[in-house]
Amino acid sequence: MKYSLFLLSSLGLLSAQCYANTTSSTVTLPVLSSSADATPTLKTAVGQASSATKGLTQLKDVPQIVNVVPQEILREQTVTSMQGALQNVAGLSFSVGDGQRDQVMIRGFSAITDNYVDGVRDDALYYRDMSNVERVEVLKGPGSVLYGRGSAGGLVNRINKKPLDEALHEISLIGSSLGQKRAELDLSEVLNDRVKVRLTGAVEDSDGYRDQSFLKRETLAPSIQWDISERTSLLLQADYLHDDRLADQGFPMNPLTGKPVKTHAKTFYGALNGAEVGNVDTEVSSQSITLEHQFNDQLKYRGVARHYNYSLDREYSTDAHPSNPSQIVLTQNKRLRDEDGVFFQNELSSNFKTGTLQHAALLGVEYSKQHKDEILWQGAKTTTDLHNPVLQYWAPIKTATSTARNNNSNEFENYAIYLQDLISLNDQIKVLAGLRYDDLSQYRNDKTGKTGILDRTDHTISPRIGIVYQPVPSLSLYASYNQSFQPLADAFVFYKNSADLEPTKTKNLEVGSKWDLNDRLNMTLALFEMSQTNIQNQNPNDTTQAILAGEQKTRGVEISLAGQLNDQLSILAGYSYMDGKIEKSTVGMTGNHSALTPNNAANLWLKYQLNDQWFAAIGGRAESSRFSAPDNKNVLPGYAVLNAAVGYKTDQYDVTLNLNNLLDREYFVSGHSGANDSNMMGDPLNVQLALRYRF
Repeated sequence: MKYSLFLLSSLGLLSAQCYANTTSSTVTLPVLSSSADATPTLKTAVGQASSATKGLTQLKDVPQIVNVVPQEILREQTVTSMQGALQNVAGLSFSVGDGQRDQVMIRGFSAITDNYVDGVRDDALYYRDMSNVERVEVLKGPGSVLYGRGSAGGLVNRINKKPLDEALHEISLIGSSLGQKRAELDLSEVLNDRVKVRLTGAVEDSDGYRDQSFLKRETLAPSIQWDISERTSLLLQADYLHDDRLADQGFPMNPLTGKPVKTHAKTFYGALNGAEVGNVDTEVSSQSITLEHQFNDQLKYRGVARHYNYSLDREYSTDAHPSNPSQIVLTQNKRLRDEDGVFFQNELSSNFKTGTLQHAALLGVEYSKQHKDEILWQGAKTTTDLHNPVLQYWAPIKTATSTARNNNSNEFENYAIYLQDLISLNDQIKVLAGLRYDDLSQYRNDKTGKTGILDRTDHTISPRIGIVYQPVPSLSLYASYNQSFQPLADAFVFYKNSADLEPTKTKNLEVGSKWDLNDRLNMTLALFEMSQTNIQNQNPNDTTQAILAGEQKTRGVEISLAGQLNDQLSILAGYSYMDGKIEKSTVGMTGNHSALTPNNAANLWLKYQLNDQWFAAIGGRAESSRFSAPDNKNVLPGYAVLNAAVGYKTDQYDVTLNLNNLLDREYFVSGHSGANDSNMMGDPLNVQLALRYRF
């Protein structure tokens, strides 16, 4: 019944728009592109984003940090993965993601399900492709007032490519000395003065430096925009991705040293026939409809409907340590996931005055429903040498006759309403206030009978308040408070009493500044304290039960610099200091450092434009040591990796040569965040070449 009412309300708004379209005077839609002119500077590209307010906004007016990785940087670095894009963001660290998905820790908190596309939840567990991505935005701190559950440390929002106002025909060929072989397509056409279309895609058949490594990928994303009138536009988008790769989780821990095993960088821990019984096969498709209508100069509507399907067939190995510390036990696993879901967002934004106060208000209602099934089997076991494993041939698991260790079906349904207002008290002071109400129901049927039925509905309030003071136009000083929640709907550990447990709660206090050093260079500074309570911990008196006894806190500072140092030299740089601690725990981890939370992390990309055609760039990323799990038994050593690029561009073609890991450092780029035996090394020195041709 609620679902029907929601759809009727959406149809009612659509009818009102159509009526207004025929009766009101003509109003021009606001510009939605991120560029202010034909050749925007780097400062322009990273100085505005949509993730913080659900509308393209100058970030100097927002009391929260948003890091933007624009198209310019993605192309200069020849980025083809989400992890490659996020190398340009401080305040986060990378998880190996079980060798099956993009995953980061933001400010010490897992963002495993905090992925979004154009502001809509995209929480399936897979590797995103970058061929259809215009830019990546990372919102730091809780974002529940606009996005609902999750987003404790922050969220990652990728902004997809849309049809352009002029024709584009581009094909790209990308290869590397590590065996990458990839082709990309980007076509945009203006069919007439109201209809434009775009098609992006990629095909990849690559090897890697690791034993048995392979990646086969196909993706396609068509879109069409119909400007129904000067005030109304309709955008249709679809995408398809198939990804098949080795299920590689890197190196186990050496229990004698408390560090990852030191052996040959190519060593793979798993099946001898990994391509057959050690691969991750993922298929994802989605379709979305976006309707925008400008009623008048003050009122605008935006409605989005998105549907997705996701399937996973993952065969992989898990590690265990026997009593002999020089050995490792490899266990064969097979996991299937099947998901589908729908998301509906209806938003009204308005600019108006009440007395002397200027308002930029947003009112939204949201509905989502997701179905997620999972089943897991275990098979063969191999005990072998920890440093020089002798791999065995594993036959496929006979799922029809084997007993599943995990077998569950999950349903999530959410209704939400949210209100946000950016109030300009005068030319110098702005207040951003917001409030969201969520009605989230979760149902989990554990068909193995281990934890039984989880049936729970939570009613949560998420507030947001911030103030921005601009003593001069070039300087913004801000303070903010945000709150978020995380229900067990997105957890992966369940107990018999999980249905009785309330969501975790995250609070963030932040103060900072955003300073335009000149009209082309910006610096941001933020000091923050994030605390999460109601973390599920095992009951020390009954291991089948859980209690809400965990607390975690991260204090830190972030600083970034973006823009033009002079006419030829541009910079994108960041530094973060984070002190993440487990404040309370029932399992002996009180006082431990948060997983994958380096005290120090920095990124740099410095580009020199020699002339209209040639550029040269140098940069990289550094992180101090991190613990791979909350128990702090395994440490990933700190690292610094240096990259460089040189490029040549004409109106018809680009050539970009990237030298990655220029000093050929051996380093661990990611760990697990919840366990100690999945530690991935970064790529060795490699050369990457991208050829892009426009016709």
